[in-house]
Amino acid sequence: MDITRVLIKPLLTEKTYAMNSNEVKQYAFLVNPKASKHEIANAFAALYEFKPLKVNTQIRKPAKTRTMSYHPGFTKLEKIAYITLPPGKDISVGSEPVETNTKKTEQTTKAKEKGQLKEVKKPEAKLETKVEPKAKAETKKVEKPNK
Repeated sequence: MDITRVLIKPLLTEKTYAMNSNEVKQYAFLVNPKASKHEIANAFAALYEFKPLKVNTQIRKPAKTRTMSYHPGFTKLEKIAYITLPPGKDISVGSEPVETNTKKTEQTTKAKEKGQLKEVKKPEAKLETKVEPKAKAETKKVEKPNK
């Protein structure tokens, strides 16, 4: 199976946020139902550049959504992979930022203080537009012909 089609999207729920806050970090991803644990681990390693510690999978079978109608619908078959990260590793999923490395920020602030780094100011482009008032259109009274 193609590596780009294994991991579909991260699963962001209250349960997954609780799993992220523990010492052992776990992340949940929706994956292709035909993907094996080895393929999921290889796709994760290709995307985040390190191997996961453990991969657990769960299959959500289709369930009926409308039970009181003539044409009941079903939810999709989904496979969820719970990926455990090795200690000391963290990834960015969704809109949450990864904690920045404090050593790098300290080094940049020290370099700015010494004058080794210069801040580049971008010139702001000022757009001046003049809006002229519209002239009022003259209205003419048109007389209707009498029948």
